[in-house]
Amino acid sequence: MASVFSARVIRSALIQIAREFLFLPFWWYGAGLLKMLQWYRQSIKSVSAMFGLSVWVKNLFVPMYGDTAFVGRLISFGVRFFMIIVRGFGVLLWACLLSLICLIYLLSLPLLAVFFLIQVFGLLFG
Repeated sequence: MASVFSARVIRSALIQIAREFLFLPFWWYGAGLLKMLQWYRQSIKSVSAMFGLSVWVKNLFVPMYGDTAFVGRLISFGVRFFMIIVRGFGVLLWACLLSLICLIYLLSLPLLAVFFLIQVFGLLFG
């Protein structure tokens, strides 16, 4: 009696493991990819907010320290424009790094499968 129950439990567990193993690529490129893209978007927003890029862009034409003279406005515009370029470059670098991480995510499952098959066939025929 106990051995029949144990056999059913083991069979059920093996079926569940096989089902999850076969479902992995669909999750990886479906729900997992959506989570990765949401993380990507949220991280870009967070870094942009950390650098205050939107505040610098919003205040591009506002004179610094209330100096409304032409030279004060010109210097203010130049400084803010330079800071927007520098901070925008920082956000761009972060976006490039995140894009590389996303590319690694996309390629890791097929590479893992290929290396697994090479290992299995190397053990069987080597």
